[in-house]
Amino acid sequence: MLYMKSANINVRIDEGIYKRAREMNINLSETVREALIAEIERRKVKAIMEELDTASKAVKKMGVSNIVREIRETREKR
Repeated sequence: MLYMKSANINVRIDEGIYKRAREMNINLSETVREALIAEIERRKVKAIMEELDTASKAVKKMGVSNIVREIRETREKR
């Protein structure tokens, strides 16, 4: 059997929400776990998009002709 290290967290929620979740047989641990995983993925995508935006702005600032010239010069040096 494979065991993963895990950490425990405590979450305070309104008692009414807790009661409604229990009445609906919502697995709170699984729901919180899935929400955390989704948030981590959302933030990773956001960070990547920000990096792409920064790179895109840098490329625009340099200009396509300068980039092409640099690539050609690099190839010629090989």
